[in-house]
Amino acid sequence: MVVDGSQRPGCHKGAEGRTAFCKAHGGGRRCEFLGCTKSAEGRTDFCIAHGGGRRCSHEGCNRAARGKSGLCIRHGGGKRCQRENCTKSAEGLSGLCISHGGGRRCQYPECKKGAQGSTMFCKAHGGGKRCTYPGCNKGAEGSTPFCKGHGGGKRCSFQGGGVCPKSVHGGTLFCVAHGGGKRCAVPECTKSARGRTDFCVRHGGGKRCKFEGCGKSAQGSTDFCKAHGGGKRCSWGHPGSEFGQGDVPCNTFARGKTGLCASHGALVQDKRVHGGATIGIVVQEFKVNQPVKMNPIFTVEDMSVDNTIMENSIVTCTSSWNYFGNQPAHLPVGSNPSLGKVPEGRVHGGNLIAMFAGSPVINVASSGDMVGPPKPEKAFTTQKTWM
Repeated sequence: MVVDGSQRPGCHKGAEGRTAFCKAHGGGRRCEFLGCTKSAEGRTDFCIAHGGGRRCSHEGCNRAARGKSGLCIRHGGGKRCQRENCTKSAEGLSGLCISHGGGRRCQYPECKKGAQGSTMFCKAHGGGKRCTYPGCNKGAEGSTPFCKGHGGGKRCSFQGGGVCPKSVHGGTLFCVAHGGGKRCAVPECTKSARGRTDFCVRHGGGKRCKFEGCGKSAQGSTDFCKAHGGGKRCSWGHPGSEFGQGDVPCNTFARGKTGLCASHGALVQDKRVHGGATIGIVVQEFKVNQPVKMNPIFTVEDMSVDNTIMENSIVTCTSSWNYFGNQPAHLPVGSNPSLGKVPEGRVHGGNLIAMFAGSPVINVASSGDMVGPPKPEKAFTTQKTWM
């Protein structure tokens, strides 16, 4: 029995060979490439994607030839878009390219982009091949299994390739930074043109903010500029965010890959570096009434100490001053038991660290002693160890 049409319900295409189905529904010879279910092209044993069928006659091109031209789509083969001055290939029965409405359209509400592959949606709405990197749901680039961010698609050929890891742009062999894609039409401007316009962002190209009277560029996939709510917003305090749970949601413009604004990004970084929140230190400064003359090398104008303060105490630093042949300076410390801080001047060494650790490098006299030259039985000198 000869079958004239495909046995698939609703399909009116002709059955292929001795099978009961058309090519699209599994009829005819199949591609012999391992794991491929597409139909073999022409008299070859492979589909177009795996080298079957006629190839483009353009020098150095190995793509499949389309139509009777002997050329691939990129080099002018197949049907072309009927829109004036458009050289792209026509899709489907419309006679127009995808950009001008040809081919199947995305079924997502209010989306006018072309559907990808055999799916019903565009790339942005989940159509076409997806990136196989764990946790990534972006569209795969070209014949690779990854998106641009994860290494898919062609890479920049700067200096022969292998140097720049960025993806090529706009049908060229280079990324945007190395001259790929369309350039701005303004004389002497070398920046890339944005979107379907002929200008860079600075010269009016790309999407513009839809806020009335605003001429700035729209951010990301939104319709507004930064100032009017466009672009990514800070995720602090928002449901599902790991940052600021239970706090007031932040709507400031997000920066970098963290999804946080500048303020909250700095706060998170500070916590990660210091192991907790920023510690505010109450600082109390004390100054010596008379500058201490040590050697002709330098003069210490402001002398002070970092140490845990004991109420109504006098801190006497001896080791450093005895080393230079000077009398130790006595600094009265206030009764407030907060952490005192006085600049150490130009003298840096073990004394300051010893004070933090409660080392006997310092001399602590009781509040009953008078402020003045140290008594022999009170003051003592330690080993002069310099760091």
